[in-house]
Amino acid sequence: MPLIASLDAGGADIESTWLWRVLRRFFLLVPHAIQDERPATAEKLRRACPHWKRHTHASHALARGAELLMVRDNLRHASISTTSTYLHSDEVQRARQFDQAFRQLPSGGSLTGDAS
Repeated sequence: MPLIASLDAGGADIESTWLWRVLRRFFLLVPHAIQDERPATAEKLRRACPHWKRHTHASHALARGAELLMVRDNLRHASISTTSTYLHSDEVQRARQFDQAFRQLPSGGSLTGDAS
């Protein structure tokens, strides 16, 4: 399955391995081009890798309200706990609070305590 579909009928889809190579090349070449004008940015890009873009996408999507399950599916993670590593600050606190709240449900599963 392509990562990005072609924009025209006769064009080729973009596979994840091809996109990874393009991004890797970008992160290797751009720092040299901007070193004199933007040394701090150049240094950050030298340390970057294609996975950095993936992390940024997931972190920003979750911070802007995307559902954890949707981000998990988008990243093709098998485990929701892997995706939850992209939650930051208040999202982490919120996830922990809901986890704790629902672990404390009465044995009948009702929020009111009634088993009916």
